[in-house]
Amino acid sequence: MVGILVLLAAIPIGSAAVVWNNWRGVERETLDIGAFEQLPEVEASTLASTGDAEQIAQVLATASTPTDLVDYETFMIVGTDESELRADVIILVMLPEDGSPPVMISLPRDLYLPNRCTQSFTRINANFNGCGDVNGATALSGAITDFTGYPIDHFALFTFDGFSTIIDRLGGVEICVDHPTQEPGRFELPAGCTTADGATTLGWVRSRKTQELVDGSWRPVTNVSDLTRNERQRDLILTVFQRAAEFSSPQDMAAVVGSMADAFTLDDGLGMAAAVDLVWNNQDLDHGTITRATIPVTDHVTAGGAQVLLPASSFREVLDEALAQ
Repeated sequence: MVGILVLLAAIPIGSAAVVWNNWRGVERETLDIGAFEQLPEVEASTLASTGDAEQIAQVLATASTPTDLVDYETFMIVGTDESELRADVIILVMLPEDGSPPVMISLPRDLYLPNRCTQSFTRINANFNGCGDVNGATALSGAITDFTGYPIDHFALFTFDGFSTIIDRLGGVEICVDHPTQEPGRFELPAGCTTADGATTLGWVRSRKTQELVDGSWRPVTNVSDLTRNERQRDLILTVFQRAAEFSSPQDMAAVVGSMADAFTLDDGLGMAAAVDLVWNNQDLDHGTITRATIPVTDHVTAGGAQVLLPASSFREVLDEALAQ
């Protein structure tokens, strides 16, 4: 509360009232990991009859236990799909408390992992459905912790329309392509660099059927997959934070971020001062030094016919390899 009062005291009275009212309007959800931990862990033996026993053993072998001496403050960033009921974008941000560059790791939404609520293996984004009194953000945070070994400290949730609104209020973001690029019904981009609005940017980062115009004909862009989308989404998150850090003062930033209060949901433990502090104190961060990683996966069709992604390495291996580069 003291941090909020200091921040507001530096803003003219009329503007401070607007900022405060906007921030009061930010939707909050409880992050209750204690409630999640009361749910029993999934036992592989109970699933042996599904026909996926070998694959389940592979998944369980990737569960991680941290062994390093570095403490991290962790953030889960989630973007929902058009229905706003399923998690489409899942990014784990890890801020080392020793001042080292942050780590950003994309988690594919179809990653096949234990689900404590259903006592089965499901796509990781199925945890966003919640489990009784355990809300979706908490259940998804817990599933990430079960896989990575790192507890989630905070989360931010963005809706389909909300993220588009944030981009528009920040003045758009630059997207560069070699050829005219589109996905019919989603977006169109000319060759070169474009300052894209929210709707175009959202279409670009979500696109699975990207096409480019080459020699007068539209053709599919090769190697576009969920992993490509993960890279685009991760880069967009970095761009948005970079744009938000371009304001001349924390007060200006608080006013603009506060005006976007209807675009996102935060956990109830992350206050306005802490959120502004987080972005402002990292505004000089060279984004080229941020450690970025994606979970390597293999395709798998379950015994029930679902197309999922199996983690091919443990999170510990992914993190160690990323930090070694």
